[in-house]
Amino acid sequence: MRTMKYFAMAVLTMGLVAGLSYYNAADEGKAKYSIEEVMEKAHKGKGSLVNQVKSGKASAEQKKQLLSYYEELAKNPAPKTEKGTPADWKKRTGALVKAAKDVVAEKEGATTSLAKAANCMSCHNVYKTDE
Repeated sequence: MRTMKYFAMAVLTMGLVAGLSYYNAADEGKAKYSIEEVMEKAHKGKGSLVNQVKSGKASAEQKKQLLSYYEELAKNPAPKTEKGTPADWKKRTGALVKAAKDVVAEKEGATTSLAKAANCMSCHNVYKTDE
């Protein structure tokens, strides 16, 4: 009887661990920040994080933070608009992530690539709605 109790506890514990692992795996692909939150945190204002990085005044930690924001932005689904497509969204957010990775790696010309990829109006003309 005693062995049966330990066996049952072991099975329940393994089931709990498996369930938690499954739960965490489901959240892996979900974005931590919405598009609006990324724009607020990374792009809002003249002293924004992206402007600091583009100007070369950002610390290594700030560059990594911008990369993190862009990686989360890319996990968001494309906003539904008449002009934008999921493929275009993936291309644009992928360019932001690549440019930010190059900035973190301090590759030559990376800030120029970031400035080109982070062209607000080119993206807003396609994806931003007046809702």
